[in-house]
Amino acid sequence: MSALRTRVYIDGYNLYYGCLRKTAFKWLDVLTLFETQILPSILYRPAPDAAPATMTLHPDCAIKYFTAKVIESAAKGEGSVSSRAQYHNALTTHCGGKLSFVMGHYSLHKANQHIVPADDPKRWPRDCAKIQVWKLEEKQSDVNLALHLYDDAVSGDVDQVVLVTNDTDLTPALEMLQARSSCSLRYLNGDAIVPS
Repeated sequence: MSALRTRVYIDGYNLYYGCLRKTAFKWLDVLTLFETQILPSILYRPAPDAAPATMTLHPDCAIKYFTAKVIESAAKGEGSVSSRAQYHNALTTHCGGKLSFVMGHYSLHKANQHIVPADDPKRWPRDCAKIQVWKLEEKQSDVNLALHLYDDAVSGDVDQVVLVTNDTDLTPALEMLQARSSCSLRYLNGDAIVPS
C-alpha cells in the first residue's frame, strides 16, 4: 500500500488555549511536531489483517492553520498582536509552502450579559440582572476549517485528515465527511498535545 497523503487541519484558537496558554511555551513548531512525533505514532491498518499504513504529509500543503488576527483594542497585552504576527511569520518562513494560514476575523461588540449573583450562584439567568460587557468572538474560522476539510476529503486531494481541535461544533461536518468520503479521519484534542 502506498503512503496515505495526510493533511493536518489546526484550529489555532483551540490549540493555543488547550495546549500553550498556561505554559512558558508560546510558539510551537507544528510541522516538526506532526512530521516527527504525531504521524509516526498513529497506527492505522486499512483492514484488520493488513500491515500498518505509512503516512506522509501532503507535499503541496501539509498543514492548514485556521486562526484570526487579534483586535488590538481587545488584546490581552500590548505585545500580543505583534507576538502573534511574529509567530505566524516565523511559521510561514520555517515551513515554506507546507503550511498555509486560513484567516477568519474577530468581532468586538457590546452585549448584555446576565450577572451570576455571589449570594445565589444557582439562580437562573432569567432571574438575574444584566450588565453591559464587551463581547469578543472569533468568526469564520470554524466554518473555514469545516469547508476546507470537507472539500479536500471529497475531492480526493488527501487520503487522511488529522484534525486538531476540541470544538464540538464541528461534529456534524465530520459526520458528513465520514459518510461521503473514504478519507481516513484522525482527531486530536488540543488539550492532549503537550509541548516538551
